[in-house]
Amino acid sequence: MTQHDDSHIGARISAHRDRRGLTQQGLAMRAHVSKSLLSKVECGQRPASPAFIAACARALGVTPAELLGQPYTEELRRDRLDELVQPIRIGMENWDVPSDWETAPRPVAAIRADLEQILNRRRQADYAGMALALPAVIDECVHSVHTTAGEERRQAHECLAWAFRCVFTLAWGLGYPDLATVALDRIALTAPVADEPGLAAMHAYLRAQTVLSSGRYAVGMHVVERALRDLADQDSRQPNGLRAMIGVLQLRAAVLSGRAKDRTTADAWLDEAGRLAAETGELSEYGVGWGPANVGVHAVAIAVDLEEFGEAITLAESVRLPKGWDRARSGHHWMDLGRAHFWAGNHQQSLRCLVRARKIAPQQTRYHPTTRETVRGLRQSVRSRNGTLAEYAEWTGV
Repeated sequence: MTQHDDSHIGARISAHRDRRGLTQQGLAMRAHVSKSLLSKVECGQRPASPAFIAACARALGVTPAELLGQPYTEELRRDRLDELVQPIRIGMENWDVPSDWETAPRPVAAIRADLEQILNRRRQADYAGMALALPAVIDECVHSVHTTAGEERRQAHECLAWAFRCVFTLAWGLGYPDLATVALDRIALTAPVADEPGLAAMHAYLRAQTVLSSGRYAVGMHVVERALRDLADQDSRQPNGLRAMIGVLQLRAAVLSGRAKDRTTADAWLDEAGRLAAETGELSEYGVGWGPANVGVHAVAIAVDLEEFGEAITLAESVRLPKGWDRARSGHHWMDLGRAHFWAGNHQQSLRCLVRARKIAPQQTRYHPTTRETVRGLRQSVRSRNGTLAEYAEWTGV
């Protein structure tokens, strides 16, 4: 059993609470959560939801990652992913410094082809593949930015922005929010030079993700709504990509509303996204999976956030994931459904969902906090010996 079992999220909440001289009642009042639920989470008897974690982190003045115990260093070392992060950090630090290369850069079209492969790995939640390829592509993009002019230079900035987008996904997925924040800042600086409105929208989409995790839902809504206003009547070199970005921003607004327990507003955003998806069908522009399937899986996730677990399970029955759909989004859907089944008392079905998520996107599933909290809850609830659960818990570090 790994180190994380002795320092679960409840124990970390309790330790931070003690350091601040707060009683359970005091923290519950500050975080606007139930004292009974807080007590059970601290004792490891109940898993913590993302909204609960965000509320406690905000009340304690720490980051959600600190309460989650991220990054999960033991598993990262075991998978040898930790050693792949440092070269990316170096590339991010040198992003605006001309490289001392003795050769001319390859044409941007060749760099873009390599970047497309990394974007595909991102859609497949292949963290190791992304981490191996990103440093060289970032360096080459930087070299091209400083040695080209005109349209070639604009395209080099566009490639660099997309590389930073991949860094954000990798850093966020592996539990390095500091590196994800750096990537977000780099996108903000490169997107205007790339002169592509979809990249500015992508920045807003990712920024809303960071504030979602910290429980600042009103800020996230402001970011999303401003981005949608900015996209109105914009021209784009990729019009389908722009429609996809409008759609995923609408879904981000729905998730923010659901996490804030505002069912009416969440439904309104879901309806708007659903109408757009019916017009566009399935799209994979701008590196996002957009269409009716994405609206469907978001409806399930939002029902889980609203603690309407039976509704989430019912909604999932009508979700049809297209063949070859993004493994990242598909794996996340099965994690959400596993969480719904756990809270509905369907423990065996919950484990089956997590096993399916692992099969689809193993690296994403292993490092996702939802997986760990659900597995911890299952271990508390399933008293009979279960070899599959025991192996899964060991694999996740619980």
